[in-house]
Amino acid sequence: MLNGGELDGVRLLGRKTVGLMTINHLPDRTLPFSLPNWPHPGYGFGLGFSVVMNLAQTQVLESVGNFSWGGAASTRFWVDPKEELIGLLMTQFRRDNYYPLTPEFKILTYQALVD
Repeated sequence: MLNGGELDGVRLLGRKTVGLMTINHLPDRTLPFSLPNWPHPGYGFGLGFSVVMNLAQTQVLESVGNFSWGGAASTRFWVDPKEELIGLLMTQFRRDNYYPLTPEFKILTYQALVD
């Protein structure tokens, strides 16, 4: 997904398909969306991914256009096409309430970037 649908020079998904998958498809009336005990200000939802729409609202150091998905036990990945970066967080932390593990991991990752 970071390479726009290509892997090792082989096109697996069309460039326009990836573009469509990684933009918000939620109507404005449903924004900001949230899950129980887990607010998502600044994010929309594409075709299979959450999508960063408004960086100031997310209050997380990342890029507009990032797309990501999370799973059980606080697993998470994100893709940042602007920085040509992926993040992968594999944990075994089940939560009943929101814990900011993913935002903290993102902030530390972006703070470590140097030009």
